[in-house]
Amino acid sequence: MSMPSFPPCGADMTKDEALTMIIASIAMEELALSHIVNAEGEKIQYILGTLPGSRRPCASTQEILAVNQSAAALLDTVMQSQMLLKGKLEKALEAGGRKPAPEPPCPPGCLCEPPCCGSFCCRKSVLQLASQCEGFSWGNGYLLSWKCQGQRGSDICLNEENPALVNLDPGKAYALNYTINVRGPYCGDGAGAVFVRLTPCDAFQEVLPLYFSVNCLGCAPLTLHYSGVLFPRIHPLPCADLSLLLNYGGGLFVEQALLNIYEI
Repeated sequence: MSMPSFPPCGADMTKDEALTMIIASIAMEELALSHIVNAEGEKIQYILGTLPGSRRPCASTQEILAVNQSAAALLDTVMQSQMLLKGKLEKALEAGGRKPAPEPPCPPGCLCEPPCCGSFCCRKSVLQLASQCEGFSWGNGYLLSWKCQGQRGSDICLNEENPALVNLDPGKAYALNYTINVRGPYCGDGAGAVFVRLTPCDAFQEVLPLYFSVNCLGCAPLTLHYSGVLFPRIHPLPCADLSLLLNYGGGLFVEQALLNIYEI
């Protein structure tokens, strides 16, 4: 994609030319964001020693956690920028005479309060989950079980037969975040990880795990917070499941867990 040529300030241009410049600027911002996300992915690959052509660094647990936290914060910023760019593009298209089709009214059982009268949010699925109980043990290699706290739409739903699985439409993109308050069974040093497990594994593009340190975890609770985006493959599969898997030999005591998934 070539760089657009912008006229100097004060240059005369028609309305269509101005709108073309606005849309071109949106495209360039999207391109810049894609490079930023790619760079973050390569940074995480490097710190984990999986980047092709690079030597494996001697990274400590704290360095891995710092890189993971930095990447999560940047992805949050990218998601916010995407929402702003989407609104900017819609306004530009509307100014050019391409008005969006009228939105349908709020469906029965809409979660919006007050009713949004057919706004964008009613067309997107949302699922809000909480752990089935508080103060339970989460063992190494086990999935976290959930109960539904709120739901809108049908593209995201909790599996009725297995409450540890969330059913997704792999042809769409989703934003997810979870917060888990945990304690360890004893005081000591170590590290673990929480994986966003996708079944089948190639349903979405790769999702990075959340690494955490368990130093003196038995003395004070630890809050694990994660935000990420699930991007569909070019050729999506018919269906997919999402779950959270613990990788920590000692197991953890979960005081509370919350998981939110949004269609974007």
